[in-house]
Amino acid sequence: MAKEHDFKKDWDKMKQQLNQFSKEAMVLAKKGEKEFVRFSHRGKLHLSSTAIDLKREQLYYLVGKEYVKAKAPAQPTSAMTKWLEELERIDKEQKTVRNELKNIK
Repeated sequence: MAKEHDFKKDWDKMKQQLNQFSKEAMVLAKKGEKEFVRFSHRGKLHLSSTAIDLKREQLYYLVGKEYVKAKAPAQPTSAMTKWLEELERIDKEQKTVRNELKNIK
């Protein structure tokens, strides 16, 4: 017959090991949480960058449409000027988002 094992003798040792394991699991969970927050922030910045690119394409389309509608004027029309100013603002915003993305990695 197999020899019976006395768990009472090993309980203190197992309890210490379980406590150590619990502490290590907490440390890993905190590191994982920080990584998740960082990953989430990066995802948000990528989404913002994509939205800015789409807005930029739309503005270029509107500027081109106005240019053709005005039959290639030498000076930009008031609508074109407004959209070109918006393009400049969006370009600055895009640079800010891209710099922030570079700094996160």
